[in-house]
Amino acid sequence: MTYFPIIKSLFHITEPNGFSDDEIQLIKNIFGNLPQVFVDYYKELGKVQNLNHTQDLLIVPERFQYYKHNDYLIFYSENQKACVWGIHKDDLSKSDPPVYMSFDEKEWNLETEKLSDFFTAMAFLQAGFGLEFAGNTFYELEQHDLDFIIKNFSDKGVSFKQWLEGIKFYGNHDDDVIIILGGNQMFYAANSQEHFTDLDEALSKLGELL
Repeated sequence: MTYFPIIKSLFHITEPNGFSDDEIQLIKNIFGNLPQVFVDYYKELGKVQNLNHTQDLLIVPERFQYYKHNDYLIFYSENQKACVWGIHKDDLSKSDPPVYMSFDEKEWNLETEKLSDFFTAMAFLQAGFGLEFAGNTFYELEQHDLDFIIKNFSDKGVSFKQWLEGIKFYGNHDDDVIIILGGNQMFYAANSQEHFTDLDEALSKLGELL
């Protein structure tokens, strides 16, 4: 069983809110084997709206029929379907398989080494839009601004390799996140007023507003 403690702490989730065995069976009917981490996430967290549907979209069981692909189980989509993320059919028997990203569903590139890392990284990205205290302000950073963040905030330990030219996450609390897009754009959010104020005081003077 995968428990997803980082995601639960970030979104202050205390109770399961996921899909039933019958709903997950709809996916199994299409793809057969499903990775254990995939099943655990859908059962435990799949119906949490601000986690899964604020910016980009977790594919819900009844919509998998519209994302059929010969080689990949597509389970996540950018909100305007600019790209999708999937698991290769040869990896579906693995508990925690790698995740690949594609813009056209023809060329696929490795996004994260593990599915659990993908779900955690996506939670941090969604948090930038879906937490109670979201900055909704983007900043363009210089190298000295990035150096300040790296020195003063902890790396969250997961990242995106492909999407938006790479995305990294920082923060000093379980329920906050600083999001760095493409190496030079920043926004941030937190799930408590105190932690958001801490971020805002430290970061709002960095870089230039976009």
